Amino acid sequence: MPPGPGRDERLLNLLACLLDSPAGRTMEELVAFPELGYPPRHESARRAFERDKDSLRAMGVPIAVSTSDGEHRYRVDPGEYYLPDLDLTDDERAALWLAVTAVALESGPAGGPGGADPRSAGTSALMKLGGFAGGPAEPVAVLPLDGTVVALFEAYQRRAPVSFRYRGETRTVDPWGLSSRRGHWYLAGRDHARDARRTFRTDRIEGEVEIGTPGTVTVPADFRAAEVLADQPLRYGDGPPVTARVRVDPGWEAALSGFPRDPEARFTRLDDGALLAEMPVVNRDAFRSLMIELLEHAVVLDPPELRDDLVGWLRAVAGEEA
Repeated sequence: MPPGPGRDERLLNLLACLLDSPAGRTMEELVAFPELGYPPRHESARRAFERDKDSLRAMGVPIAVSTSDGEHRYRVDPGEYYLPDLDLTDDERAALWLAVTAVALESGPAGGPGGADPRSAGTSALMKLGGFAGGPAEPVAVLPLDGTVVALFEAYQRRAPVSFRYRGETRTVDPWGLSSRRGHWYLAGRDHARDARRTFRTDRIEGEVEIGTPGTVTVPADFRAAEVLADQPLRYGDGPPVTARVRVDPGWEAALSGFPRDPEARFTRLDDGALLAEMPVVNRDAFRSLMIELLEHAVVLDPPELRDDLVGWLRAVAGEEA
């Protein structure tokens, strides 16, 4: 008996089946296609199909689901999937291939697309543009990719609001964009209850993400998630900021360059040449990272709770290493 297709081949074949199905196909119909090579047992085939479906969605494939007579039917609208011809030259396509394969997306245990090529999200985009023959670049970064991130990307693509639990509270958010920073994914968008833009670290979302009605979210034309995160890293997250007052030794100001300055931050040169930095802080993890970079060349003057939080964290780390 010849071996079945590999996972990459099966994903391509499944995508072809979904594209070539105006009315959609049920899971039972899809797993019965011999070229897909799903296991004969129904439960094993169902689990494999769910993993493949999550993998395709993580790559940005817009899988639509319709329900008729109690059955779910799956399809991919070619008009939504294929990108327009960008008329790229071979050199431009090669450069794009290098860029999208240099970041690995690491599947997590919470329903992520395990088993797929970790750089397949970028590869999928290249497939839509006609592909490129060549080996992948060695990854220079690894980002976690789990079921929460996949659901948020799907909601963003469908312009649908999302609801989830965050720090013990149910939040409803219009997803304006997702971006990564320092190994974490962040969702930025309009918080309905606060009627204001907020940023959420996705690995702190509790439980499942519920996706609302598609086509009901409008993203501001000038909004760029990467720019928001890059501009104010100490403000990642949700909650009122506290103003940190930090004394930085002369000659160590360069460490602050990795944390672009908040427009509300204030920097004052002291008589002894040191720098007094007054910075709004929401994200205490980012603040700790900044203080670690400065080592003994920085002193947190105020507020006491921020200083105590940093000291307690350092003591806990020292205790774990002892």
